Amino acid sequence: MTQFPLLDVRGLKVQVHQTEQELELIKSINFSISHGETLALVGESGSGKSITALAIMQLLGPGITIDPTSTILLDGNDLLTYSEIKMRSVRGKQIGMVFQEAIQALNPVMTIGEQVIEVFKTHFHYSSKENHERSLHLLEEVGIPHPKYYHDIYPHQLSGGLKQRAMIAIALAGEPALLIADEPTTALDVTLQAQILKLLVNLKQKRGMSLLFITHDLGVVYEIADHVGVMYKGELVETASTEQFFKSPQHPYSLQLFKALPSLAPRVKRIQENEQELLVVKNLKVYYPIKKGIFKRTIGYVKAVDDVSLTVKKRHTLAIVGESGSGKTTTGMAILRLAPITSGQVTFDNKNIAKLNFKALRDLRSDLQVVFQDPYASMNPRMLVADIIAEGMRIQKIPLEERNQRIDQLLQYVGISPDAKNRYPHEFSGGQRQRICIARALAVEPHLLICDEPTSALDVSAQMQVLNLLIKLQEDLGLSYLLITHNIAVVAFMADDVVVMHEGKIVEAGPVGEVLNNPQDAYTKKLLQAVPKIPKTINMESD
Repeated sequence: MTQFPLLDVRGLKVQVHQTEQELELIKSINFSISHGETLALVGESGSGKSITALAIMQLLGPGITIDPTSTILLDGNDLLTYSEIKMRSVRGKQIGMVFQEAIQALNPVMTIGEQVIEVFKTHFHYSSKENHERSLHLLEEVGIPHPKYYHDIYPHQLSGGLKQRAMIAIALAGEPALLIADEPTTALDVTLQAQILKLLVNLKQKRGMSLLFITHDLGVVYEIADHVGVMYKGELVETASTEQFFKSPQHPYSLQLFKALPSLAPRVKRIQENEQELLVVKNLKVYYPIKKGIFKRTIGYVKAVDDVSLTVKKRHTLAIVGESGSGKTTTGMAILRLAPITSGQVTFDNKNIAKLNFKALRDLRSDLQVVFQDPYASMNPRMLVADIIAEGMRIQKIPLEERNQRIDQLLQYVGISPDAKNRYPHEFSGGQRQRICIARALAVEPHLLICDEPTSALDVSAQMQVLNLLIKLQEDLGLSYLLITHNIAVVAFMADDVVVMHEGKIVEAGPVGEVLNNPQDAYTKKLLQAVPKIPKTINMESD
């Protein structure tokens, strides 16, 4: 038997040094991972999960330090006594890491194959031929099709799922005993998520490695973990076997996480009278030409949206679901005239948007607004919150005094103090940033909100807050929503009707209860089967 656990973290404290004070990010946590075991760390954004992983790898940013009384033992050796040069031999070789944002972690100027080979060159002494052969084999092992082709292309040429697979291949190249996966499936659709989880489980069993899996998705935890650790405000408040945790969570915060989960059972919605049509889309097509040769002749088309028809009624929510690349977002952007319409008709409040000129379209913008997937990327980081919210009102020529009054009202309405208007986007959490984006969209008093994956990057508690806010706004203001998402639980919680898209086409449509409970199309069934399931035996009466 092995004398030590593979990883043994004892009394880990992490501080950040600010101008006149020291803030404790991690407050003396303890946990261990045995050989071949998977430990899942769960908790909301800011709870300290990723900081814990970066502390293990000693990749903390400037001003962030580990308390000298802490110990991080890897096979009995304290990593905190290692020099930076010695840690370089650990990173990649003994501990691999898969980061949340693959596109940010991958080197944009190196091909995928070169990045895998770089790990071989750092930790092994293979010949050039062996490096090439091993890198091809590794790409094949992580499920990348046509390894010879993808070996020589760059990260920006890969889909989200393939980027994540490439990231896993690079992390496994050093044959580590421990793999740290930091939210590796957060931004992926349910089918890609299922593929990545299955891949990680298979690789773990095949290689006999251990896994530290960081996530806020309890469904994923149930499918992949042996043990669970719950983090809250820098503390590890509960640890248990997966079976025990899902049977009877003990800490109040753990219970809150379960209560914040949207159910897959469609929410009971009120009966709505006078269901008039607000948005009608008929035979919408968005085709992008494929050009080739020196004269750039069009040899074909990418049919991003292919003959899509849908209707959004007043005070209703229509959800569009499907995998990445199915045409969901392009449909939404085409409705807003932010993507070129090849053909078709888009009628909003009896006005054909597809035919409007620039001035008429600009006047209509106040009725149609959008909440984007990434709240941070969709806000100007150099603008104050007040200016961000006021931007649309300024374009619509709303008087200054009315703008200032409305900014305070909107911030209060979305649950943020009006004092926040003089702060910048980076000073807020993900959930707060999304609330600010919703306030900005509401500033011009729209009738329809197009919500493009509004909760995909949020933890379960922030997600539930945003969803409840959207429902309250719909009830109070009579809003209609076009909800674009790959989260089936969000569809069940929010939507009245749903359309399922695949390869640019609608394959199934109907009331949300009928589609989720009795799907007819094979692709819809595949989507629903890929959703991680949580058992219904949780004892929610625990104290």
